[in-house]
Amino acid sequence: MFERFTKRARVIVVLAQEVARDAGAQRITPAHLLASLIQDEGSRAVQVLCDLGASPDRLSEVLGRRRPTMAGLDESEVEALRSIGIDAAEVVRRVEAELGAPLRDAGRWTSGHIPFDKGAKKVLELSLREAIALGAKEIGSEHVLLGLVRDAEGPVAEAFSDAGITLGAARAAVAEATRRAG
Repeated sequence: MFERFTKRARVIVVLAQEVARDAGAQRITPAHLLASLIQDEGSRAVQVLCDLGASPDRLSEVLGRRRPTMAGLDESEVEALRSIGIDAAEVVRRVEAELGAPLRDAGRWTSGHIPFDKGAKKVLELSLREAIALGAKEIGSEHVLLGLVRDAEGPVAEAFSDAGITLGAARAAVAEATRRAG
């Protein structure tokens, strides 16, 4: 299927691996795909997001709130623990003292090829389906965007919800951007 991706869409997929590696992730998730997609400011996907009033910077900010910050916990999880009286930093410190080594966290232990998780694989499959439904011969960044919107959950769903992006609006904006491009 990768051979059907445009050059820009391939860059998104490859960059998602770097985003995952930088985050210390064992698998590439839909959030990594979205984070890489919004980095290509010249792509049709980013054009569509802007047409929908969604700032790539704002989407990145929403995704950033859900990135692991401590031993795999994101800010919302650390805050949830804090709200019930648990100091996550202290728990991590004690576990590391017991183990005699730091817990594996962002950027310290992932190397080599990082596989896609089930959700990211589904997004890529949905990207193909969206391209076919729109009569495209290749899978472009805009189709990856539609795959992400179509299967949004977790931090990706939060980012799209925060930006007011729905599947219907995204499809319409992709069709319009494609029409304008000729």
